[in-house]
Amino acid sequence: MKARVLLADDHGLVRAGLSRLLTQAGFAVVAEAENGEEARKKALETRPDLIFWDLLMPEGGLVGLRRLRESLPRAKILVLTALDSPGLAEEARRAGATGLVVKTANPEEIVRAAEAALRDEFVQPSALTPREKEIIALFGEGLRILEIAEKLKISEKTVETHLENLKEKLGFASITELRAWAIRARTPTEPGSQG
Repeated sequence: MKARVLLADDHGLVRAGLSRLLTQAGFAVVAEAENGEEARKKALETRPDLIFWDLLMPEGGLVGLRRLRESLPRAKILVLTALDSPGLAEEARRAGATGLVVKTANPEEIVRAAEAALRDEFVQPSALTPREKEIIALFGEGLRILEIAEKLKISEKTVETHLENLKEKLGFASITELRAWAIRARTPTEPGSQG
């Protein structure tokens, strides 16, 4: 059965492009809305599996997102934004989002984000460096900081700094949360691509 999607964005062009992209990828777009209140009403009527939620549309934002989450606790919600600011993914997560996608993402990234959100995997944009990808992969394999340092021939302090940066970049509250995610991901790719 096709996943049912609602698109909430105040720009018709964005909705049309997303609708075409998602339909081609095998999703069923069941409703569209141009403001937060309309989106909430249509979501209650159609009960979509996934909602794309524009952060800057009227009655949108994080406040509107919280209202939507209260009304539809089971729906997956992907925040759609032109803003790629640090910390926004974590704010969106706290407001009830399943993930965050920037409008500049390429079509493949948007489809992967939608698929990951449906699996209840938190999605967010990130540009990890090759070294960060190596470290997060080893961290996900369960290696300790000392073991990672020895394997990559760098200092423990450097590994600690990278892990702290990764925690911030990926929007986790603690290194423990980062490790839990890295173990689940178990791959040296970016969060949006494999989960």
